[in-house]
Amino acid sequence: MIFGVFFNLIIPSIIVCGKPIPIPSYSSVTKQHKITLLEDYSYEIEIIQTTNVFDARGISHASYQLFIDQFTTLDHFEVQIINPINGKTLKKIKSKDLKERSVIDNGSIYQDIVLKYFTMEPSTFPVRVEMAVTIKKSGNFYFPIWHPQNYHNQSVETASLEINYPTALGIRHKSQLFEGDFNQKSDGETQMLSWTVANVPPTDRGTEESSLTTITLAPEKFSMDGFKADMDTWKDFGLWFYQLNQGRSELPESFRKEIQHMVKDAVNEKEKIQILYQYLQKNYRYVSIQLGLGGWRPMPSEEVLSKKYGDCKGLTLFMLAMLEEVGINAQYTLVRAGDDATFDQHFPSNQFNHAILRVSLGQEKYWLECTSSHLPAGFLGSFTKNRNVLVITPEGGEMDHTPAYSDPDFNRTKINASIVLREDGNAQIDGTISYHGFPAETITMKTFDKKEAEVYNVFNAQIGNNGLVINELLLDNTIQWQEISTLLQFSGIVLRYFRNTGKRVFLPLSWLNWNQDTGNSSGVYEEEVSIRKHRMLAIESIPDNINIQEKNYDLNVFIQIGEQDIVITKHVEIKKPASLTEEEEKELIKTIQQKLTGELIFTKL
Repeated sequence: MIFGVFFNLIIPSIIVCGKPIPIPSYSSVTKQHKITLLEDYSYEIEIIQTTNVFDARGISHASYQLFIDQFTTLDHFEVQIINPINGKTLKKIKSKDLKERSVIDNGSIYQDIVLKYFTMEPSTFPVRVEMAVTIKKSGNFYFPIWHPQNYHNQSVETASLEINYPTALGIRHKSQLFEGDFNQKSDGETQMLSWTVANVPPTDRGTEESSLTTITLAPEKFSMDGFKADMDTWKDFGLWFYQLNQGRSELPESFRKEIQHMVKDAVNEKEKIQILYQYLQKNYRYVSIQLGLGGWRPMPSEEVLSKKYGDCKGLTLFMLAMLEEVGINAQYTLVRAGDDATFDQHFPSNQFNHAILRVSLGQEKYWLECTSSHLPAGFLGSFTKNRNVLVITPEGGEMDHTPAYSDPDFNRTKINASIVLREDGNAQIDGTISYHGFPAETITMKTFDKKEAEVYNVFNAQIGNNGLVINELLLDNTIQWQEISTLLQFSGIVLRYFRNTGKRVFLPLSWLNWNQDTGNSSGVYEEEVSIRKHRMLAIESIPDNINIQEKNYDLNVFIQIGEQDIVITKHVEIKKPASLTEEEEKELIKTIQQKLTGELIFTKL
């Protein structure tokens, strides 16, 4: 067995500089997952798992956690910790021994999710952990995604998934990089599907999830809390959400009159949208509400009105209700928000974590992020841009795509600065920075509702890492239809701005380290810096002017030397095609950054 431990530690490898480097295995696992779906739409998950831990870094591989909510019951839990050398049982853990805590995030006030967990404690190695778990779910709205390998640096001896279900309810499945055995059986009334893999080597922490084996399950017919529907098409899936929302957007007559009064002077539909959206932003706050079906069903609009808060679902439905009151057509929309926009359009299933609003004005479509307190009407921002969404209509769900905001104007930064050199190598700086689009969104989010001292801290962190200490600043945000911009006026000292020797002065080509937000498809950065000399200087060496026009970027740098002043202007435009990978984009930015480095060398007269 000890030989087996070392075998696992040295065999898997990656290639670096042409040489194999072992990927260590801190544990090995054997596990069986069995899911049984019943005719009443409930299902049971049985897990039998044995984890052999070889190293302290694999302790977490033998731990376990489960989120319990209104639809989930932990029916059985048992763990035995065994010394594999002599077979002695060191410890037993039952359900009553599990630790638990309520799961309340920063924005939550209502949430019924409880985390139950077992944490493996430090031990001598090797150690074997045998676990048996039974979980019951009262509805089959979703099934857990199955991974043979749940941890990096863990090898898999064998892993299997089996699902048994009534033929009348149906199950759809999708596999990713599965290379094991797949079997299916049927007796007419019930179906059985199974997947088995063996001898899976460990992966390292750089391995992307898209390169791991995954089995995804989704129902054809499903039910949650008594609401039944089909999920085999996006249209059917959307009908269920429409059913959930029915009758929950009613508003009292007194407030309906107030809405009409708010928009009475609006000159067009866009102005009506903007007035009501700003009213929502100023008077209602976002909270997360995850109580049972409330994780999917919006709170009634009348309740949002009275409480002055709601989650993404409640605020979105409330905004929809206000727009409908003034005759504007809007649709509740589901989206997978955040950094991971991965979405399988060909596999109808629950892939959503957020709700937004689509507004239709004739042939034009606009989008509203109803949880935001600072975004302009008609502009989604980085959280939900450029991704597939499911629009909920009376006829069912329909796929759409949010704007990519690929125009460079949505990602523009312009800097004007005046720098006065000092004999000690420091410099006085006065300047303005204009942010437009996504850079302005970032700044607004960081500074919204912050005190003056906190705003100083934000910008000292934003541009202060270039040696700048800000003494004064003035911040002005402009938010209007589909546009957000921020103007920063600042003054301060740039510490150690240039190198000052007995005979020479070395000035940096760039005082601010340019960097493009890789989440945006294109962008423009402009800079004009005027540097006032502190003494008479003669040119010894300066970088050449740059005028580059490539497929994915334009770069212009122009240096003008006068008797008293040095003026450096820069223009960078990123033209990122959709086909550019993340690694290619990083390399592109690195290339531009290298071209913006360098020094101007002068001789003292």
